[in-house]
Amino acid sequence: MPPTLEEWPATNRARVLRESRQRWLTVPARYFDQLLRHLSRETTSGRFVPQMDGLRFIAIGMVVLFHLNSYLMAKAPFYERDAAARDWLCRSALVGFHGVELFFVISGFILALPFAAHRLTGAPAVNLRKYYLRRLTRLEPPYVITILLLMLVGLWFSTGSAPDLGPHLAASLFYLHNLIYGRPSTVLGVAWSLEIEVQFYVLVPALTLLFAIRSSGLRRFFIVLFAGLAIIANARLGQLGMRFALSIAGYLQFFLVGFLLADVFLLEWKTPSRHPILWDCVALLGWPALMISLQSEMQTRWLFPLLVFILYCAAFQGRWTSRALSHRFVTAIGGMCYSIYLVHYAVISAVGRFSRFIGAVLPNPLYLLLQFAMVGAAILVLCGAYFCVLERPCMRRDWPQKLWKNVGNILPSKQIETKASFAD
Repeated sequence: MPPTLEEWPATNRARVLRESRQRWLTVPARYFDQLLRHLSRETTSGRFVPQMDGLRFIAIGMVVLFHLNSYLMAKAPFYERDAAARDWLCRSALVGFHGVELFFVISGFILALPFAAHRLTGAPAVNLRKYYLRRLTRLEPPYVITILLLMLVGLWFSTGSAPDLGPHLAASLFYLHNLIYGRPSTVLGVAWSLEIEVQFYVLVPALTLLFAIRSSGLRRFFIVLFAGLAIIANARLGQLGMRFALSIAGYLQFFLVGFLLADVFLLEWKTPSRHPILWDCVALLGWPALMISLQSEMQTRWLFPLLVFILYCAAFQGRWTSRALSHRFVTAIGGMCYSIYLVHYAVISAVGRFSRFIGAVLPNPLYLLLQFAMVGAAILVLCGAYFCVLERPCMRRDWPQKLWKNVGNILPSKQIETKASFAD
């Protein structure tokens, strides 16, 4: 009969307890690992920059916090608007919509990379047909399905009539709502930024000609110059109205910041920074400073692009910052930010009508944190499922070919059955 645990030496007892604990921990860890694999986006191009997904995590967090705070201000009578504006967390939430500009910088970086790599490192040239086809097959199915579903939900709850929403739906489907109506879509409010993204996609081949300038200093000078001119144009021409503000002209400087990051990323960051801790300090102090500066319109206009560039550099160059932003849980959420962005406000509206009464006696910051935890958990669950069912399959480059092949395999059998029925 083997000795009991109490009869073993102390060293053996410690080893047995440790191994037993590890066996118990491996079960949830294994399921968690499988969950993260299902929630992680697919990259068929082989270009996966985890820090960018980490920055997407920050950007979508800001946007969700902003919309949640706005919802609570409108729907929770005990969440006082004036009092909320005096609290540090609530003030930060009020400027959370600037997370959209963080997405624009990321788009500028990601879409500039293949063009810049061709010009600067001799990588293969970008096939424009494949480039635009990839944008179409990757982004359009989730967008179209989401906007149609939300329109049906709006009609079901009588928030509008089909004749009234029809023109807005058509304009939104063709990314023309900002231009035609001069305001965000009434069918999918967040589509205003996606229309700007589409305008950028169209201009990318022309804008990336900047990378044809061989001199690094001169090339970066022109990128910074054009970004500065875009900022000045916004300051001078902002009075032209919402059609100007809701266009690529109103946000070009952020896409160009992404260009500058791509340039530096390809040529300067092939080796780790010699001062990673310094960059970690920049990130630690810079993100709170950014949220404070965004509360000033003047600082937002002139300093925001510069601060974003510095903080994105810290995301790559800082040791602990890079590790934190590259964590699998963070990159998984950041990787499904498109699904979250499309449907998060619908989830806030559905869940918030029940959760908003919980914690009503708490101070505003604690109440907002509690709501963010509860509604955020619902967003992760529902948007995660939405991502797995709808968006993630569209990340595979060959999904249209596979779909067409499956349809082709089905159609002949149906035609044979039809002919047989006529013959009978």
